[in-house]
Amino acid sequence: MSIDPSFSILISFLGFCWIFAKKVYPMVTRKLDEHIEAVKQQIAEAEKLREEAAIALENAKKKESEIEDIIAENRIKSEEKIKRLHEENERLLKMLRERHEMSLKTQLEAEFVKQKNQLIDRLTNLILEKISERIEETGYKFSTSLKKEDLSKLLDTDKIIH
Repeated sequence: MSIDPSFSILISFLGFCWIFAKKVYPMVTRKLDEHIEAVKQQIAEAEKLREEAAIALENAKKKESEIEDIIAENRIKSEEKIKRLHEENERLLKMLRERHEMSLKTQLEAEFVKQKNQLIDRLTNLILEKISERIEETGYKFSTSLKKEDLSKLLDTDKIIH
């Protein structure tokens, strides 16, 4: 009895296939299933992250829009405030100019009154001198000498000046 070498190769091959099918195939399929499951989990996790990123992007766009609205509103408020400040500044400048003009006017009037009084005093002294000279030239002798008050009463200088 001799076994044909082709038959023994066939038996060996079938034995190998049976061992492979019983031991190796389940192990390979289990590893492949685990790998498939891990990939599915990664895909699910990536999908979840993508959805979260989309929500975060949408929220960021809303925030950006809100911030742009706030900036625009603040810009308008700032421009209005600047306008009010300019108006207030102009009003204050006008008021300061008016006060300054009034102060200058008051100072000028005071200086005018001072100079008018000085001029009246000089004129009074000059008139007194001239009258005294005339009196001396004519030779009249008065018991009293003329004073500014007497001349003021005689001439009533306030009525002459005004």
